Amino acid sequence: MSDTIEDLQKQIKAQNAIIRGYEKVLKLNEKELANADEMIKIYESIIAYSSSELKNAQETMNASHIVANMSREELIGALGKIKNLEDENKKLREESLKLNNL
Repeated sequence: MSDTIEDLQKQIKAQNAIIRGYEKVLKLNEKELANADEMIKIYESIIAYSSSELKNAQETMNASHIVANMSREELIGALGKIKNLEDENKKLREESLKLNNL
């Protein structure tokens, strides 16, 4: 009978050791999940920041295109004015020559 009690006590100790092992594994899993949750939050923050940076970069590129187009249009306009002024100067020289030849 004492063998049976001793055997039962050994079994209880073994089961308690198994339970403590499972509790340790459970605590480790909980810590791992907490770490994973923190990692997810960090990645979400990185994604939000990257998205904001991408949006800013796109807005900057759009603004650059607008400025480039404006500059192009202004340049074309300025070249057109120069051509008109050169044509006017040519006509004025021709008229001046006509008057000098009279």
